[in-house]
Amino acid sequence: MNLRRLMVGIGLMTVACLGAKEYKVGYIDSEAIISRYEAAKEARKELDAELEKLRAKADSLRDEYEKSQEEYESQELTLSEDGKRAKLAEVSQRKQRYDAYIDQVYREGGKIDQKNEELIAPIVEEINTVVSKIASDAGFSLVLDASKSEIVYAEFGLDLTEEVVTELNRQFAPVAPVVARKKVCAVMAIFEGNDEATEDRIGRQVRTICYDLIRSQLEIQVEMVANQKVDEVATGRGYSGRQIGQTEALDVARAVNADYAIYGECTKRDRRISFSLTIVDVQLGVTKTEAGEASRVEDLRERLGEAVQVLLSSVKTP
Repeated sequence: MNLRRLMVGIGLMTVACLGAKEYKVGYIDSEAIISRYEAAKEARKELDAELEKLRAKADSLRDEYEKSQEEYESQELTLSEDGKRAKLAEVSQRKQRYDAYIDQVYREGGKIDQKNEELIAPIVEEINTVVSKIASDAGFSLVLDASKSEIVYAEFGLDLTEEVVTELNRQFAPVAPVVARKKVCAVMAIFEGNDEATEDRIGRQVRTICYDLIRSQLEIQVEMVANQKVDEVATGRGYSGRQIGQTEALDVARAVNADYAIYGECTKRDRRISFSLTIVDVQLGVTKTEAGEASRVEDLRERLGEAVQVLLSSVKTP
């Protein structure tokens, strides 16, 4: 019994079926999610520690049995018949105790399976909940598991693995010790400049990646404003669904007490994604813009990482 056995099978493609209605089908890689989810790593450590205790107990019982067996064999010639029977009874009793313990621990539904279920069931529920929410928000009708089904081809935007891992690990983000007031940064909704970008929610992916890239910069003191809070303020000011420029970005940033704001736009044509990001210093009004593009989904995070580094290097932080 392991983490994968408790996962619900899923893998991916985009299909048009059941009459004229189109169904958007996405995929995740459950093995990648489990290997990168911090809670799963902690559960594995706890399970390994429990296994070590069970093994130690089994080794102790086995040693007791083997010791009694050796004692009987070494004393057999000098023991009386009653002594032999008593010693054999002791050997048999210790053997039964050892066998019974091994059965309790290693049989199907035994202590190991029970501990695994206890630790992993909540994690599987969390993963499934996050997958369901992300898939629902993105308009997917079905999500498959690429680790159980070979994916020969999939268009960009169908792989939800990165979003799932990011969402699951938000609570485990490292917190640097506070030595000075952190600069605060808000990432605006990234405008999707054409229909392909809108359909595949490229703006949302660019924004999520930028948010996480900035937050992961441990060498600088930057605190992120939650995207939900930024969106609430933007909606209240009538900016939702429209392209955010410097004026709107500064307005929202001031409302959420941010020192910096990042805004931009993106497009998608065939598989190529183009983006332009701008950072603005709320106090000074100074801006820096960096553009880039990715020809494959595997390149998007790397290209955005390069752009974010340029933008961050243009502002001073404590």
